[in-house]
Amino acid sequence: MGGDRVMHSGATLSDRTLADRTLADRTLADDTALARFILDLRSRGLTDPALLNAFERLPRAVFLPRFSPTQLYSPLAMPLPCGEEATDPFTLARHLVLLDIRPGQRVLEIGTGSGFLAAIMTRLGARVTTYERYRTLLRRAESAFRDIGITEVMPMFGDGLARQERGEGFDRIIVNGALESVPQHLVDRLSTNAVMLAHRRKGLETRLFLWKKDLTGHPEATDCGPSRLGLMRGGLPAVL
Repeated sequence: MGGDRVMHSGATLSDRTLADRTLADRTLADDTALARFILDLRSRGLTDPALLNAFERLPRAVFLPRFSPTQLYSPLAMPLPCGEEATDPFTLARHLVLLDIRPGQRVLEIGTGSGFLAAIMTRLGARVTTYERYRTLLRRAESAFRDIGITEVMPMFGDGLARQERGEGFDRIIVNGALESVPQHLVDRLSTNAVMLAHRRKGLETRLFLWKKDLTGHPEATDCGPSRLGLMRGGLPAVL
């Protein structure tokens, strides 16, 4: 009788052992890839404890589940649905250093993508409003936010570059794509001493710019060097 129950119990001991080993191997690969990434950030001079801790505590695989750990923490952009790309984590780390996000700040993100950057910014203590023009990407990001219990992100479906009826100010604005010109109404949404990070395309060249609005309300731009981000599309797609 007891033998019959064992024979009909489903997975064998060897099956479970193999599954456990596979999970252990995956966990080890995740930890190894993340550790190498953190060490590489340190070697590049990115040593802010809050930033490193944010990356360590947020599994990127939740937002990009189809990729291996090595791919997730490589200096390469990952393909997303709808013809978009997820910016590589080294570039994201550089953007976060330039933004200098502090707890309690209000952040406007244009281009949610996978949702990983918005999640990282909440780990730094920010409250994030993020716009995505593709429903497919927004739903995937919302699912990832729920899976890891992030509640400090307000995902919005829409064209983040369009003029919004609500004109509240933000302490930080980041545009995840290149623009031929930055809309003035976007600059107007910066609070005093606030910072905006965006990429500008001129001809075949794209460069990263940082704008900071001073006490007089004047935004001063700083050229932060070349950028590899593609041109951001405006408007809303008919499908996707």
